[in-house]
Amino acid sequence: MGTTIPELDSDESVIVEFDFTGELTPATAVVTATTLNGVDPDVATVLVGVDQIVGASVFHRVKPNLVGISYKLRCKATQGDDVRVRVGILPTREA
Repeated sequence: MGTTIPELDSDESVIVEFDFTGELTPATAVVTATTLNGVDPDVATVLVGVDQIVGASVFHRVKPNLVGISYKLRCKATQGDDVRVRVGILPTREA
């Protein structure tokens, strides 16, 4: 299952939700960002702050750096021995 992320202007910032309802209630989670096209030397700074776990969801604030880059956001959630992954694509545009 994927995570729906709206297209953002590079000046915008939003909180993204990774929903694991019906599968697990995360005890821990790790969100990572990589680029799908182009190069962003500061790709790690797309992720702002730390993950927040609320019930079966993981939330993370994101702010894209560069116009025209699509970022792949990957959330790995763990509960005991159960591990689930959600992936979302964050496209950027210029307003």
